This record gives sequence, structure tokens and C-alpha cells, in this order.
Amino acid sequence: MANKKVTIWKSIRLGEQWRYARPVVAPNGKIKPGWVCVNGHEEHHPEGQYFLHFLQGKKQIWEKAGSTPTFAKGAAERKESLLRAVASGIALQPEFRTPLLLRDALYGYLEEYRLSQRPESYNLMKQTLEEWLAFSRKYVAHDVKRIDLLQYKEWLIKTKRPVRTAGNKMLRVNQFLRTILKLKPGEGLVTVRDAKYVELEPTVYNDEELEKFFAACNPFQLAVFKTLLMSGLRKQELENLTWNDVDFTAGTLKVSAKAGFEPKTWEERTVEVPSDLLKILKTLPRRGDYVFTTKTGGRWTHAWDDAQEIGKAAGVKDAHPHKFRATYATRLLQSGIDLKTVQRLLGHKNLESTMRYLAKAESKTVRAKVDSVFNGRH
Repeated sequence: MANKKVTIWKSIRLGEQWRYARPVVAPNGKIKPGWVCVNGHEEHHPEGQYFLHFLQGKKQIWEKAGSTPTFAKGAAERKESLLRAVASGIALQPEFRTPLLLRDALYGYLEEYRLSQRPESYNLMKQTLEEWLAFSRKYVAHDVKRIDLLQYKEWLIKTKRPVRTAGNKMLRVNQFLRTILKLKPGEGLVTVRDAKYVELEPTVYNDEELEKFFAACNPFQLAVFKTLLMSGLRKQELENLTWNDVDFTAGTLKVSAKAGFEPKTWEERTVEVPSDLLKILKTLPRRGDYVFTTKTGGRWTHAWDDAQEIGKAAGVKDAHPHKFRATYATRLLQSGIDLKTVQRLLGHKNLESTMRYLAKAESKTVRAKVDSVFNGRH
């Protein structure tokens, strides 16, 4: 006789490890939400999901059963009914499947994503999925259709999100659905072609804009934005730069992992910087581990807001931190530094990302050649 017993367990975190524990059952026979038995003692563990445990032949099966006791109880009853039917020889319809609730699947997916991705990536995914669930008003994963994702992208664009952002958000939702539905790559509801957008040329500061921008900075802001211009650091990299990352003897800055921060491509790198920048950094007060701090010694995180305020005061349009990075890359290429070296300094994982700056870097040279061909000719 086949084993038809289905038991309910809960995944919990003990220290750095995850394990399964049996949930606590109240005298009324109901599972106490979030409570489990650990080494004979009742403990409260709100993290994790409920799981079903049963046998298929001699194989042990663990199956997700949502984040609430009510859903887990219902899933266990449905699974036991299914196992009894199979054991009795009843033929099931091929399309039979337990509804997969989006909210129940979301918690486990986000937890796995948090443990395997950078904090910034996790926050983007979490915000996107919660926004999409509120927009779509869908409850069951199998009810989501291709048009639901395309309408989400359209809504994002109508609410003034950039086309590129809208496409990336739609692809994040598609990634979530493909994972929880266990689809193979390429079997999602949408593809990269559905997220296509016009690739804009990177914008850079010209000499006049830089002169006006820096003239409107106070000494601290001058150090911040000179560092962005002369090192090509990303905003997060600059705001997480510590004095241990600065080597005044070697003339380098190091982009290194630390608590709460991982480099974008998960790779640390060393950036050679000019002596003028090192002189500027030496003028900064040391109030703690970080190079750029608040007056109380906390980590300073206002590069975006300050850039926009300074740009507005100086009459420099579209001023933002990443524009300094684009200017840095363009000027390196204009100076004749080879593409692979620029790729290393920028921390790009692939050469295509660096090549975006080539057209801007070569623009003056191409213009001069065009002038020599056509000027003075009819």
C-alpha cells in the first residue's frame, strides 16, 4: 500500500543555516502562525515558508506550501487526496494542478533572491514585484497572461517612467514568473525583444559646464565631484569608499566589498588616479572609516541630490553623478588609452558596455575629418 501521509513543516533560520521544523499545533487543532518546535521547545520564527513532506515511492518530496498555516493546511489536504486517488488507481486529468498563489510564491522567491544578490538588486526586484502585484490584481500564477506584462510596461511608460526602466521592470516580473512556474529559459511570457528601447548616447559635461559646476561647489562638494570625474567611480562606490581603500603611495583607489556593499559585478578593482585628486583627498577631515562623511561621521549618501542642486544653481542642465563617469570614460578614450584598460578602470564586465563611449570620444576627430572633406567645396 502506497504511503499517503502528508506532513506540514516550516523552514526557519537557525544562525546561518536554514532547516525544517514542525509547526506548533494549538489545542484547537490549528497551527499557531510562526511558531515551531526546536529541540523540544516552542520558538517563534516568522521567517520562512511552510512545506509539505511526503513520499513518492521511496523518494522524499519537499513541496512549498505558502507562507500561512491556512494555506499550508489546505495544500496538505489536497495533496493527501491526490495521493489517495493515485494509490487507488484513479486516473487524473492531465491538467490537474494545485493553484499557485502569487503572494505565497513571492516571499520564498524574494528570500532566495536576497541571499544570492546584491542589496541594490534585491530592493529593485522587491519594489518591482510588489508594484506589479498591486497593478495587475492577479492572485494565481497560472492566470497571468502575456498581455498582463505588456500592459504593465505600457502603464509604467504612461506614468512617466523611462522606456528602458519600464522594459527592465517587465523583464523582472517575467523572471519571477518563469522561476516559480519552473519554465525553461526562453519559455517566459515575454522576451527581451518586448523590452526593446532606443539606446541613447551617453551624455557628458563639456569644459564650460565643468567650470561652472565646480565654481558653485563648497570645498567638500568639490572633493566629491572631482573624485567622480577623476576616478570614474559609480555613485555607490564613491559613497562606500573608505580610507583603507585609498593608497596615497601607489596613487590608487580600491573598489572593495564591505558590510552592506558589494561591487556591481561582484569584482573588486583598483583604479589609478591623478596626483591632483590625491592632493584634494588629503584636505578632507577624517571623521571615521569613510572618506566622505557627514559632520557627525556617518556615511554621506547625497551625491545625486547635491549634483542636481549644484547644477541648478550653476545653470548646468541634466547634472547627475553618472554623467561624471561618462565624462571620465570619454576623456580617457580621447586621450588614447586603449579600450581594455578603460574597461578595467570602469569595472565593466563586458567590452560592449565600454564601447558605448567610443562614438562620443571620437566625435571631435570625425568632425575635423568631415570639415576637411567638405569645407570650401561646392
